[in-house]
Amino acid sequence: MNFLSLINPEQKRWVALFTLLCWVVPFLGVMSFLIFAPLPVANQPNNKGVTAPEQVVDKTVAVDREAEPGLTAETERHQVAATPPPAPQEQPKTVPTTAETSNSSAGRQADGIDLNLLARVIYAEARGEPFEGQVAVGAVLVNRVRNPKFPNDLWSVVFKKGEFCTVRDGQVWLEPDATAYRAARMAKAGWDPTNGALYFYNPSKTTSAWIWSRTVTTRIGRHVFAV
Repeated sequence: MNFLSLINPEQKRWVALFTLLCWVVPFLGVMSFLIFAPLPVANQPNNKGVTAPEQVVDKTVAVDREAEPGLTAETERHQVAATPPPAPQEQPKTVPTTAETSNSSAGRQADGIDLNLLARVIYAEARGEPFEGQVAVGAVLVNRVRNPKFPNDLWSVVFKKGEFCTVRDGQVWLEPDATAYRAARMAKAGWDPTNGALYFYNPSKTTSAWIWSRTVTTRIGRHVFAV
């Protein structure tokens, strides 16, 4: 027995309409969507014929190549960290100048020489003489202190009995002027215009016959210098 024979014509129309709405229309809609819907972005060809993911990879590679071929950011950090710090520059050593060496040597040689006493003897014995002559008198006293035949300090040399007439008459206690002090400093520093003399005298005043027997080294002003 046919099932459709039991349905009257009016009901058949409703059954056909229901079937059309439930099956045919959805089927046609799905087919239309599949036919006319655009492709996904990932699968669409770009202008160069490469899909979007591949294009992104190519751009990344291009950026890396532009930065520096074969050098990644991580490698660069390791290279910077491995770079040794610059070595500290060695400070130049200070070399003593000739003037400093001379001053130091003069200070050692001048041990036992009282500058004030040296200026007093110069002023007492040679005031009025040229400056070189005043330095020469001071140089004789310095040479005596350095010579092993004489005492090794200036006080003992000056106040040895009978050596200087200016000690006997008290002129050694006169206050020296600035020139005498300057001559004393020059003689103490090593200037010796006498060429190593150990004695000096004024030929017009000396009364010692022995002093005339000494070898003369030079004459400055009114004084004769001898060894």
